[in-house]
Parts: sequence; structure tokens; C-alpha cells
Amino acid sequence: MTTGTVLSGLLKDFGLVEVLQVMELGGMTGALHLKQANGHMGIIYFNEGKMANCSEFDPGALTLGDVLQQLGMTTYQHIEEAFSQQLQDPFGKRIGERLVASGAISDKQLRDALRTKAIWTIRELSLWKDGAYDFMPAPNVQKLLPYGEASLNIEVMRVTMEMIRYSDEWEEMIKVLPQGIRTALRMSPAIPYTMRFDMRTLELFTHVNLYGRVRRIASVIRRPEMDVARELAQLVQQKFLLVIPQMDMLQRGYSQKGNDKKVQLPEPAEKLRLENFELLNLISRMEQAWMKCRTPMEQLPAMVQFVNWTMDALADTCRANGTELDSNTLRSLMANENLSNMGSYDFKVDQNHIDVESFTSLCYEVMSGDMKKAEGFYDEAAMVLHRLLCTIFETINARVADPRERLENQEVWEAMFEQFALRSSEV
Repeated sequence: MTTGTVLSGLLKDFGLVEVLQVMELGGMTGALHLKQANGHMGIIYFNEGKMANCSEFDPGALTLGDVLQQLGMTTYQHIEEAFSQQLQDPFGKRIGERLVASGAISDKQLRDALRTKAIWTIRELSLWKDGAYDFMPAPNVQKLLPYGEASLNIEVMRVTMEMIRYSDEWEEMIKVLPQGIRTALRMSPAIPYTMRFDMRTLELFTHVNLYGRVRRIASVIRRPEMDVARELAQLVQQKFLLVIPQMDMLQRGYSQKGNDKKVQLPEPAEKLRLENFELLNLISRMEQAWMKCRTPMEQLPAMVQFVNWTMDALADTCRANGTELDSNTLRSLMANENLSNMGSYDFKVDQNHIDVESFTSLCYEVMSGDMKKAEGFYDEAAMVLHRLLCTIFETINARVADPRERLENQEVWEAMFEQFALRSSEV
């Protein structure tokens, strides 16, 4: 089953708890991919044998917003406000960081929520009885984690204990809530006799009519989903609630519509995903343009043009996801990375484009004069533009959910930049 640090197999032969124990004992660093025949996927990240993070790819998967609401840390309104800001500025802060900045939650609450989300996600994955797993090792977990996240470093022992407890509880409850935490419910037909319910139960009935799914109900009423699932399961057993069959769920629109050929993420993540960023087409276009640049005087403006092309491709991707890229995204990114200027020259930036003509005029002015000054200018300009292109790429690539695709993108991008690594002696 293992070859060096590579681990793969079937969950029916070797359960997820046992796989995690192998990760811990081997002190492994990398990403464990889980995949079911229906296309559902999960990824568990490890850092030297500890769980660094965990993600599930499914429209009904747990989100940070769910956790923050269920733990009573903030409200749906605050989360929606932060989300709308992120849609306009995908290079800026993430939703959790925006909530901290606005004062809606504290740094500690965000850290606790992120750890809870990882543990609650992996306990969901522990219910998978079939599917395949495949471990992808890496020397550094930061290259695998999306969005530049820090490793959570959660002890595997704590994780596996929670997984076992959760699996044991669902062994009986799954008979009542057949789709688990994603089960959709509706009220039973009118009860032919008078019943008295407490306020807690009446609240559940109200939200079943409005929201249907167990997880969504829990988030809206701001209570942990397992507590809510237990109470809803009892009401189903008492025949006050009925389970909506999965086929009916599809017909009624409970399941997110979309391209069945790709793994669907929860709605907030779907709008921000960048897997369809046209990286290969962009790189091919850059390479062709670079080959036509014969002199340093042509090369530097070309790199500025590459920045503009990359921002155009990003804007196209955002539009394809139903969002619009904020017109100040590039300006903000350059300011955050201290790349807004070269000495006394400030890049002119408007609508996510650097003014190529202005920069080209500067190149002609400086590089047509003193050779030593021209050489120094070229070195500085090449370094700044190289850093800027790399920063934009890394920010885009961090929004790609699949670590395999991120690593492949990284290799292609780095190979392209080898062509740009010109020496000042060539000036």
C-alpha cells in the first residue's frame, strides 16, 4: 500500500482513521485526496504528522460562515457584508480577516472558528464508507494550503477521537436523516389533534419551512449543527417532520445547479474560485510576445504589458463567476507589496492597468543616456516587474482549490519566468 512516502488505496479496505494514524506516525507533510464515485472530494492537509487543514468540495459543505453563525460569534448580515466586499476585491482580505477588521469578531474567535471548521469537516469525511484516497507529499505545506493560510497543526489524536464519536452517533441517526447533515425536511401534513410544543421546537418548525436543510437551519438559528440534528431527528421519528427524498430535492432546487463535470463548492466559494483562470493561454501569449522583444528597451515595457494582460484575464474570470473585479485591485496590490514606484518614478495605474506609454517614455529617457545608470535602471525595473508579476500570479493561484492544480500552475509559471531572468550585462 505504501511506496516511500506515497500512500493510496480504498476507504473500504483501510478506513480514514487508520490513514490519519499512518500520517501521524510517519510525520508526513502533504495533502491527502479523498474522492467518491459521485464526484465528491475532500482534501486533508498535513504538516509533519499534524492536521494543517481540511476542505470538502460539495455545494452543501461546511463554510466558515456556517461555523461563525452556529457558534454564535457573528450574524448572517455581518458575513454577507464581508462576502460582498470580497467579491469586489478577491486579492484583498478573506472573509474572516474582514470580520476581524470590522470588529464583528476577534482574532481569537477567528482562530477558534477555523480550527472548529477543520475538525467538523473531517468528521463529515469520516462518514465516507467508500471512495479512494491518494497522498501527495510536499516538502512545505504552505505551497499546498490555499489562500496562503497558516497551518492549524491540530493533533491527529484529537481529530480521530472526534471522528469516531461522530461516526458512532450517526450510525443510528442516519436511519432517520439519510443524507446526514445535508438532509432536507418539511413539515408533516396537518396533525388531526391538538399538540403543545415548547418555543424551541416551534422555532425549529418555522425554520424547517423556510430553509429545509439541517445545516442551513442550524446556521440561521445560530446553534451547533449536531445539536440541531439530534432534535430534528426526534421530530422525524415522531412524524412531525418528513424527509424530502434526494430526487425531490433536485427537482425542488435544493441542490445547486451547475456544471456536473466539475466539483461544486459551496455558493460563496463558487463565486471566488479561479480554476477557470486561463493561465496556459496567458503564458503562451506572453512567451510569443517576449520572443519578439529584441532589446532591453522593448523587454521592460513588455513586462508591464504582461501585468495588464494578467489583470484582464483575472477580470474575465471574475465575470465568468458572476462578479466584477474592483477597479482599484492592482493599485491596492502594488501598494501592499511596496511596488508602486521605482525611486522617484510612480507607476501610473488606472482601471487595473499600468500606463505602458508613460513607462516606455521613462525607459527611453534613462536607457538612452549614461550606460551605468541605464544598467542600474534595468536591474531595478526588471526586479520590480518580476516581483509584481509573481505576486499577482501567487495571489491568483492561491484561490485555486485543488493543490495538484496549484503545483502544476506553479511549475508552468516558474518555467516561463526563467526566460525573463536576463542579466544586466545584456543591457
